[in-house]
Amino acid sequence: MGAGLARKGGSMRRKVVLGAAIWFYWFSLCAYVPILPTYAKDLGASYQLIGIIIGAFGFTQMALRLPLGIVADRIAKRRVLLLAGTTISIVAGLGMWLVRDPLALLFFRMLAGVAATAWVVQTVMFAGYYPPAESAKAMGLVTAVVNSGEMTAMLAGGLVAEAWGQEQAFLLAAVMGLAAFACNAAIRESVAAKPGEPVRLAEAAAIARDRSLVLAAVLGFILQVITYATAFGFVPLVAQNLGASFTEIGLLPTVYMLPGIAASMLSGTVLLGMFGERRLLAGSLLAMAVACAAIPYAASLTALFLFQAVGGFARGLAFPLLMALCIRSIAGDRRATAMGFFQAAYGMGMFLGPLIAGKLGQAAGLEWGFWAVGLIGAAGTAVALAVSPSCPAAGQANKGA
Repeated sequence: MGAGLARKGGSMRRKVVLGAAIWFYWFSLCAYVPILPTYAKDLGASYQLIGIIIGAFGFTQMALRLPLGIVADRIAKRRVLLLAGTTISIVAGLGMWLVRDPLALLFFRMLAGVAATAWVVQTVMFAGYYPPAESAKAMGLVTAVVNSGEMTAMLAGGLVAEAWGQEQAFLLAAVMGLAAFACNAAIRESVAAKPGEPVRLAEAAAIARDRSLVLAAVLGFILQVITYATAFGFVPLVAQNLGASFTEIGLLPTVYMLPGIAASMLSGTVLLGMFGERRLLAGSLLAMAVACAAIPYAASLTALFLFQAVGGFARGLAFPLLMALCIRSIAGDRRATAMGFFQAAYGMGMFLGPLIAGKLGQAAGLEWGFWAVGLIGAAGTAVALAVSPSCPAAGQANKGA
């Protein structure tokens, strides 16, 4: 009994250390997100270039997450990848703090995207601390940790920008990256892992054709198109046009993330049992689409906060379900490859969402970007309704994992 309690305590310590590392990691990547569009605009960037700067974060993830997933499935010491990612995050924050040119800002934002590819490793390592039957629970918890770190970071970044200037939010990101590095250095692997067999091209292609993974990838792409065009994209410019201060701009992502944290905790447990996967996914995407399309009609900051809260809660419901769905029928030693494929797909959404909104905003007005992205969300609702019913229930699938 004593040995069992010791193992349980050790497992809890590993979860806490990895959770803290993830929290600080995403703090370091998000402290400047609320002021990035306004800062780029102040440096002379057009709406189109602002969209490219925002989307660059997703572009590098789109390109690198699948290769990183394949590498992570082959090596035993995944902590090395986390330490490398944290170092890159620190360099990106310092670079954006030092530069005063939109194109240089673009370069370091792309570098931050390289750092964010470590999310592949973080999710698979965190899931490894739980039995397969609790994968939805694990994804809900780790999503809540990430959302908490991002929310706190963006609120703090807004406050720092208000008090000491916008560029100091980048320095805050670099400092918190050091805390993430320290936590990552203390991480213990979930198991005494051995290097895995190389993932062959034919096997990778078979994994990429998995029905649940493809559905998760398509819906994840759409979810991130909406998120990075709005809450992590052009909403701060809408708020600025409504007369918001930097503190209020920093509060906007907080209003977006806080409901998402609560939703993430409930999504894979209570609400999944009540409504089922199909209804939760379709309803969440529809709510995100409506909230996105409504943003141009916000006549006050209060209305904008309301639209943010609705969209954030809906995203918090959908995201853990998609993360669990993408690895549902994948063998344990190939889950990083599947997670890499999923995250590469939604990385494309992180890139294209702000690109679409920025290009349409430059050509016809910012409201057209929000409307177009809202239509993409409506299309995602139709996909979820059409395809999700054929997917097995979460509990049944996980029993056989």
